[in-house]
Amino acid sequence: MMLRRLLLLALLAVPLAASAREPTYITAQELDLVSILPPPVVAGSAADREQLAVVLRAQRTASPERIEQARRDADESVDTMFAAVLGKALPASALPATTRLFARLEDTEDAVVAPTKTAFKRVRPYLSDPEIKALVRPSITGSYPSGHTTHITASSIVMGDIVPEKRDAIWERAHDYAWSRVIAGMHYPNDLDGGRLTGTAIAVALRNRPEFKADFDAAKRELRQYLGLAP
Repeated sequence: MMLRRLLLLALLAVPLAASAREPTYITAQELDLVSILPPPVVAGSAADREQLAVVLRAQRTASPERIEQARRDADESVDTMFAAVLGKALPASALPATTRLFARLEDTEDAVVAPTKTAFKRVRPYLSDPEIKALVRPSITGSYPSGHTTHITASSIVMGDIVPEKRDAIWERAHDYAWSRVIAGMHYPNDLDGGRLTGTAIAVALRNRPEFKADFDAAKRELRQYLGLAP
C-alpha cells in the first residue's frame, strides 16, 4: 500500500516539475522564421564548397588559445557571453533576475529556431567534410540558422539596452562568440548570417511583450546596481 502511494506521488510530481519551467516569450507559431529567412546555401553548389573551405581554413589557422575559446563559447550562459565585456563575473546566484531574463531568451531561441532547422535541413560542416573536425560536443540538429548566433544576437540587443555604455564592446563580443561556432566545425558563415537575422527578429518581436518588459526592467535594475552603474 505504501509503495503504491509513493509511486502515485512520483507520477503526480512529473507534471508539476514540468509546469515550473518558465514559458518562452514567443513561440515558433508566433514567429515563423521559415517564411522570412532567406534559404541557406544549396548543398553541393559552388557557394557551398566555398563555405566549407572557409570553415576548414578557420580551423587550420586558429591558434590553440582561440580553439580553447571556441570550446568555452559553446556555453550559452550570460556569464560566458558577457562577463569579460562587462568586467565582472556574472554568477547566477548573485543575479537571479538577470539570469531569469537571459535563460528565458535562450529557451525562446530554442523554441523558435528548432523547427526552422528541421525545415531547412542544412547538414553541419563536420558532417559534410571529413577534414573538418568537431572541436566541441557535436550537435546533429540542422545547421541553419545558427542557434548560438541567434542567442548571442538577441542577447546582445537586450544587453546593449541594459548597459548602453558597453554597446560597442558587446557587439564585438557577439561577432567573436558567433565565429567560435565556425572554428568549432559546427556552422558555416552563412549559418551565422541566418542567426543574426533570427536573433534580431526575436529581439524586435519581444519589445512590446509585457512579460518580457517586466523581466527586462527587473534585470536592468539588478545588473546596473551590481555593476556599480547609475540607474
